[in-house]
Amino acid sequence: MSGARGETVSGQAVFRTEIDTGSAAVSISDLRQRGSTVTIPAGAVKLQWVRYIDITRNTAGVPLDELTAKAPASIPDPYWEDDTIPVKADQAQPIWIEIHVPRDARPGDYEGKLAVTSDGKELSLPVSLHVWSFEMPAERHLFVANWWSFPGRGFEDRASEYWDLLARFSEFLVQHRQTDLSAGIGMITESGDATKGFTHDTSRLERYADVVFKAGIRQIHLHSVGHRTAGILDPLSQIGPDEANLRRLSALEKVIQRRGWQQRFAVSIVDEPFIWYEDSYADTVDLVHKAAPSVRVIEAVEAEYLGKIDIYVPKLSHLNLWYPRFDEIRRQGAELWFYVCCHPLGRYPNRFLDQSLLKARVLFWINYLYDLDGYLHWGLNHFAGDPYTEEGISKGLPQGDRAVVYPGRNGLLGSLRFSAQRDGLQDFEYLWVLEDQLRKTKDRIGADAFWLDPRQRPLELCRRVIWSFHDYTRDPAVLLDTRRAIAEEIEALQASPLLVVQTSPPEGTVIPAGPRHVNVRGLVPPGAKVTINGKPVPSVRPSGYFRHVCFMADDTPTITIAAEHEGKTTATTRTFRLTD
Repeated sequence: MSGARGETVSGQAVFRTEIDTGSAAVSISDLRQRGSTVTIPAGAVKLQWVRYIDITRNTAGVPLDELTAKAPASIPDPYWEDDTIPVKADQAQPIWIEIHVPRDARPGDYEGKLAVTSDGKELSLPVSLHVWSFEMPAERHLFVANWWSFPGRGFEDRASEYWDLLARFSEFLVQHRQTDLSAGIGMITESGDATKGFTHDTSRLERYADVVFKAGIRQIHLHSVGHRTAGILDPLSQIGPDEANLRRLSALEKVIQRRGWQQRFAVSIVDEPFIWYEDSYADTVDLVHKAAPSVRVIEAVEAEYLGKIDIYVPKLSHLNLWYPRFDEIRRQGAELWFYVCCHPLGRYPNRFLDQSLLKARVLFWINYLYDLDGYLHWGLNHFAGDPYTEEGISKGLPQGDRAVVYPGRNGLLGSLRFSAQRDGLQDFEYLWVLEDQLRKTKDRIGADAFWLDPRQRPLELCRRVIWSFHDYTRDPAVLLDTRRAIAEEIEALQASPLLVVQTSPPEGTVIPAGPRHVNVRGLVPPGAKVTINGKPVPSVRPSGYFRHVCFMADDTPTITIAAEHEGKTTATTRTFRLTD
């Protein structure tokens, strides 16, 4: 395993026994840095047995080769709350490992031991962790919301603990890098009438906001301030505002101004407005902005001309089909997110229970590839029965669409899919860190780095994993190898000698015969010697800027660039796809 300082690093082990055991317990030692006495304490590692969900059907509309198992089957997802569990003979029993790397951890290689004790016997495996020298940003650079039912099933009789549960649940979500959560506009209560006037009590919503903002939540989504005049798929249906909710928004605007909560609230009008709502919906957006200028409108949309929405959230498949229009909306100043839910199906990535965890993780590589601002899913914990059953997490919908966390005795429990989501968000941050470091290098060099696009190299690496909204690797090793390559490039920017390279066209481009002409630009320390494919680059400016042209032969798809300075050498490569 490997991770940055401040990152939660995931891994998995599997325990199997030849006989039934009523009591299997798992433990881990301190992780000791190789060659020193420095440790990451065992207390920084969370070990969780993984529980199975039995399914009787597969998600419809997904090709069989995109499923992890054909129903009927048992699929691992929720975590057990107990440290000790029974294990049946010949059952593959996963153990999920989460190492919370301290922010002050010393970079390097660490080693420890994972042990399972069962029926008085102990089995053990070595555990190794490489800690990178850079930090996982504490600030989350992607907006993320999984709308919830709070406090939700499993906590119905805990009303006296409402505020404590709210704090614990919010902290749990923040630990998984979620930024936003949902609430009802009805938390603002209204009294009075049109004759005598209306008054509003905002105290409950204010307390709610105080608790979740303290936990690290950035924005609250309020539902919903509008209504349809007919069914969602009725072409004659229109959208109109609920007048009481517009008054509630006006009351909220006063709170925002008094509390300094600008950019902390967003509101939905109606979920998933279709094309025949465009005019009436746009008019309602204007009324919302008039009532509460500081409250942004966010909507999961089924059409692309819905007025001055602040945060457009098209379904992933719609974003793919209508991308030019949504890109135009973004250039005009709106935020652009995407959402998945019971759709899209087919070969699109999603977080269905019976699909590979890679799909849940790769969603956030899409955010980086297209420079999208956020991600939304409706179902954090909307159970329809026993949460630990197929019915509970899937009734009437694709497998697992209703929930991605589970209720424990004193709080929410995670799952393999929720951990995969967090891992994907951390992947996004790796790409962000590399871009940020390149931008700082560009700023430091100044005029002679005019050519450097800080996003180009992260995008080249991102495209090793994903190529479009629906084309991506299915091989976890490709994703993990790319992640390691990103980390190594981040560290190389702090190493000596510095070597920053950018090619035109970008790495990975298909280059037909013609001639094949690739321009190479780069930065090295002043006085460094540069070679490209073993041949010296004749001139390097005092700033360290160099440039060169490569004519690529049919049998040479790779360009090797090396810098030598003060007895040390750094080298890198760029590879292209050559065709005739």
